[in-house]
Amino acid sequence: MKRILVLLIVVALAITFSFAGCTAQAPAEEAAEAPAEEPAAEEPAAEEPAAEEPAAEEPAAEEPAAEVQTLDIGFYADGADSYYQVMVDTMQACADADPETEWTIDYKVGQNTAAEQLQAVEDFITAGYDAIVVIQNSADTTSECITKCQAAGIPYFGAAHSFASAPNATDAAGSCCYNFVEAGVYAGEDALARGVKKVINIEGQLGQGSAGAQTLGFLKAYEDAGMSLGGPTAEEVATKKTEASLDGTQDIEVVFWASGGWFSDPAQKAMTDAITSLGVDGFDGAYVQNDPMMEGVLMAMEEAGLNSSDYWLGASNGREISWQWVKDGVITMDVNQTAALEGDTLYQQVKAHFNGEEYRKYIHPYLTPYNVDNINDVALVPFSDVDAYMAGREAGDFVTDINDPKFVDQEGF
Repeated sequence: MKRILVLLIVVALAITFSFAGCTAQAPAEEAAEAPAEEPAAEEPAAEEPAAEEPAAEEPAAEEPAAEVQTLDIGFYADGADSYYQVMVDTMQACADADPETEWTIDYKVGQNTAAEQLQAVEDFITAGYDAIVVIQNSADTTSECITKCQAAGIPYFGAAHSFASAPNATDAAGSCCYNFVEAGVYAGEDALARGVKKVINIEGQLGQGSAGAQTLGFLKAYEDAGMSLGGPTAEEVATKKTEASLDGTQDIEVVFWASGGWFSDPAQKAMTDAITSLGVDGFDGAYVQNDPMMEGVLMAMEEAGLNSSDYWLGASNGREISWQWVKDGVITMDVNQTAALEGDTLYQQVKAHFNGEEYRKYIHPYLTPYNVDNINDVALVPFSDVDAYMAGREAGDFVTDINDPKFVDQEGF
């Protein structure tokens, strides 16, 4: 029994040691079997935190669309004249081409009376027009019209003729017209340079301010050059006409005075009468104050069998037809005094007024004289072809901005 007990103890101990040996060897075997570990790859240096990208800019807020200037404009002309129509058409064309303006221009034409001018302005006020533009009958009537417009709170703009002599002229919102004296001076200087001493003078309308101003300018060119007018001054001769007392010493003489009414037919009659009265050698040339009248003069000369190029013929208008006349030597000279540019000037003045902007209120658009010697060298502005004017305006072919120094301030304001 005792032997059996000892034997059991020995077996138990053997089993115990055998188990312990197996257990201890297992990790070593595993270690032997496992492949050698690669040296650990160096961990990349910790990246600097990426600089934060600036937040995407918010898209700039769109400028609010300019408010469209919507106006109803009453435009009155003292008489029917293609010049005035071109002015209105160009003013409307400029507004139509401008996305910031939506204008309606209501054009009314009178019969050359002061009463009609006054009535038209009163009607425009009653109808509630936003602005009123007037080609006047007289400065006195314009003064009344300005007073009525001011009382109604409606801006008054004058066109084509100066009203600087009106006592309340500066109460008007604007005035645009050419310097007719300067236009006449250009014609007179050309005539003087070509030796003209006996001239037929066909005014637009005897007694009308712009017509008288052109005659004054023509005579002043001689006076300023030291030429004798026969005693009186250029202003006296221009005002008194045939009643001016001359002493026979004149270097320049108006040998025939007439009104062509700014139209071809009466000018043709006037020139026919002058040729009949003076004979073909009784004059050196004719100062004809616009191109429609020049057409009549040319027809009268043709009917009389005269070659127009044998005489000095000058005008102050500058329509497209005269560009060709001058190129062909049919007439001697003209002055580019475009109605289209005047209409554009009015457009700029009216728009600026209603935008509350500073603008030149009382100005002369610029004049460009041209003659048979320089016709191919001067830049002329379209006169009556509104489409051509607008195309040239868009292309920048000529100056249109009223702030340019080519536009000059009117005297008297």
